[in-house]
Amino acid sequence: MTSTAFGVAAALIGLLLVLRGYPMIRAVISLFGALVGFVLGAAVTAQITHTGLFQTPVDLIGGAIGAVVFAVLAFLVYKVAMIGGLAAIGFTLGTSLMVALHVTTPGASLIAGILVALALAVIAWRLDLPALILVVLTVLTGASITTFGTVVALGRTSGSVLAPSQLATVVGEGWGWYVLYAALVVLGLVSQSRYLRVHTSTRTKWGKA
Repeated sequence: MTSTAFGVAAALIGLLLVLRGYPMIRAVISLFGALVGFVLGAAVTAQITHTGLFQTPVDLIGGAIGAVVFAVLAFLVYKVAMIGGLAAIGFTLGTSLMVALHVTTPGASLIAGILVALALAVIAWRLDLPALILVVLTVLTGASITTFGTVVALGRTSGSVLAPSQLATVVGEGWGWYVLYAALVVLGLVSQSRYLRVHTSTRTKWGKA
């Protein structure tokens, strides 16, 4: 998978989160889990084989395995989906905040992502989240993923497509990326506005799982 193809896939999944994050929460989190699983699987394989990310067929195989495992777990088990899905959402929001603040230090972005991921994972573990929270979180996360996926798809980065320093540099070049992000957030909130007043549990979307 080329960086362009990865960027397009990420942007499309992000757009789905923006527009239909809550009503399709089970399918969306499964897709998001597949995306995260693919990246993690490919990254682990790349580290083991000492190659660049997405540079060899072995990386793609590792990514495919990770995608299947994460997607199946997210689809079948409510608690796994909520904890894992919100942790992934938290990590995305944390690293996105660092990019928006033009923080180019990888360590700082990683720490911010982990802290927000842990916070949302604990919240998901302790609470049965209402629609209101999930709508806002999916819209914000989807806007981030769509924006960064667009950056990658347009070839604005080189080397590792996930490097926070590169993303921060590209985003900092102009205000257009912030306008795109803000427009996606508004679009998502308008699209999912009918769910903002819903305070019922989402557990029923997973049946008795």
